[in-house]
Amino acid sequence: MSLTDQVALVTGGASGIGAAIVRRLAAEGAHLAIIDVAKVSDDVTVALAASSAQRIKAWQCDVTESANVSDVCRSVRRELGDPTILINNVGGSGPYNTADVEDTTDEMWDHILSLNVGSILRFCRELVPAMKARHYGKIVNVSSTLMNGMFGSAGTVGARLPYVTAKSAIVGLTKQLAKDLAPFGIAVNAIAPGFTLPDENARITKKFRALSPEQQRPLVAGIPMGRPGTGDEMAYAVGFLVSPGNTYVAGQILAVDGGG
Repeated sequence: MSLTDQVALVTGGASGIGAAIVRRLAAEGAHLAIIDVAKVSDDVTVALAASSAQRIKAWQCDVTESANVSDVCRSVRRELGDPTILINNVGGSGPYNTADVEDTTDEMWDHILSLNVGSILRFCRELVPAMKARHYGKIVNVSSTLMNGMFGSAGTVGARLPYVTAKSAIVGLTKQLAKDLAPFGIAVNAIAPGFTLPDENARITKKFRALSPEQQRPLVAGIPMGRPGTGDEMAYAVGFLVSPGNTYVAGQILAVDGGG
């Protein structure tokens, strides 16, 4: 499972599931490029590097802007080398909060699709050529079990129509990209997390804690294991998919959902 001397780039890596993935890959020996619209404290990267003896750097990036993504990827290559691992984790429904199609604006739709799906295209476009030249690479996209839609109150998901559309689109993108890149030795897969509370500081955790017990109950009731997932559990699944031991799994959507 060792990722020693490999370079991994994780989008949305400053918090939540992304931060858990960063810790997991660092523990396996990878050098890390943490990409996020939020600034990652130098104390965090120094502490991670000290604990894992790896090179770990962070870049602020608006992943909806192609020029910004290009600039950041050039800097990553200069500082760390060409990534052999790409985790397209960034996503979400942004600041929007509506469940009704009549209230879904063009701005909301375009932003959420660009954030969740367009960002995958932008980073793949920048990093895949070097993976092709090396004839090796691992790409993991983060979808959601909500790719099949949801019924009832919005719960912790805002703007669910564009959000579910985006997470469903990631499935098609993953499957086609896997077929396009497998001949070049690049394995593309996705995870589909179920209801997950990555840590107590995560935005989704705070939203969940703010709900009444009556609102919380249905979010957990459909999980056979009886509880939400954790960031570390999502990160372990990603760790398998990017490991050298995974030599034949490609184009798959791995549900990490407690049996749901």
